[in-house]
Amino acid sequence: MSSSSFSIFILSSSTLSLFSCNSSFSSPITLVLRGAESILSCHIVVKSFLLDIFFLTYLICLINIGMHYLKKFPLLLKLMNSSFDIIFMGHFARDTIISPDGTISSSLGGGVTFGTLTAHIYNNNHKIGIFSEKGKDFNNSWLEIFDSEIDITGLCSNSDYSTNFEIEYFPKGGRKLTLKSKAAPLLFENLPAHYLNSKSFMISSIANEINFDFIRQLVDNTEGWISIDIQGFIRNFQQDGTINLAPIAHIIEKTHQIIKYCGKRLILKGSGNEINYIANCNDVIESTRKIAKLGNFIVCTTLGAQGSLVKQSDNKMIHVPAFIPDRGIIDETGAGDCYISAFLSEFIESHHHWNDLARCANIGSSAASFLLEHKGPYGFGTKKQIQKRIEKGKIIPSHFENTVNNNNF
Repeated sequence: MSSSSFSIFILSSSTLSLFSCNSSFSSPITLVLRGAESILSCHIVVKSFLLDIFFLTYLICLINIGMHYLKKFPLLLKLMNSSFDIIFMGHFARDTIISPDGTISSSLGGGVTFGTLTAHIYNNNHKIGIFSEKGKDFNNSWLEIFDSEIDITGLCSNSDYSTNFEIEYFPKGGRKLTLKSKAAPLLFENLPAHYLNSKSFMISSIANEINFDFIRQLVDNTEGWISIDIQGFIRNFQQDGTINLAPIAHIIEKTHQIIKYCGKRLILKGSGNEINYIANCNDVIESTRKIAKLGNFIVCTTLGAQGSLVKQSDNKMIHVPAFIPDRGIIDETGAGDCYISAFLSEFIESHHHWNDLARCANIGSSAASFLLEHKGPYGFGTKKQIQKRIEKGKIIPSHFENTVNNNNF
């Protein structure tokens, strides 16, 4: 009982006592004393009521002042929220890019870079963390492209060299990747404990830096969605840095292990060529369907200008078109990372139903079209810009649309 309630109780009982007294049993002095007691009780009630108002007003002022200053430190506000939304995992890449005209440039690359920036700009209310590895040769000024709100406490420095790719683009399309150096593998034991409660994890391995044992431990110790870009698991690197695909039998076994262990929490992403390879099939529609039948999980197959295919278990396959970049295509690097990052950012806010997949894939496709307009990890679209481009509906026609929509794949 509060002091106010207690005082009111005293006042009521005293007043009742005063007005119910019998003159035959009460002397005038007794009546005077009881009257004084009632007046004193009234004073206590008023005083207690005023104190309650004062402390309530004081508390409201403190809360308002605290929120005013917290708004000036958005990172602190996000830290107060114990749950992360997305943790990006994989090596940063020092990309040396050779354009078709012979121009050479360098920038920070890798799925972690493109994915993190896509997700943060698409929804800056999301709490994002990075788990990666950099070498002693890493230029720390490159980290300035990440907003201070992005948590990089998971950035390790256990290597002499960072992962460095040379990417050569050809005039008639296509590219050649050469691995120049590689950082140390990512170990689950180095993953910050406060990352484990994240709603989702995006594994963007680029050079076999994450193995199956890492995925197994991640599944065992977390409950969030696990998005995996298959490219980092099927590459095989020669001594001279040239890249080819690992033996098919090994890849099929590894893919089946990942699917079985991750279960329905898995979102598996790959290019058309990669999905064809792990399915051991040359028809990308059939390959996507074949992989999706291995379990109740989501498969996203990116097809460049032909859009993307999305399939979940026995549900009908979805084809989503590619959107036309307003400024034309300047650089294709990171488009797939951008796609799956925007897809995941939207998906974790949805009801996680099959009906949500088309919307998420359209957002991923539109987000990728903004990245194509710029060289390097720049030019990412905001949620408003991405949705507006979808509404405009300027798409690249694809033969997959009629094939998928007119058949029950």
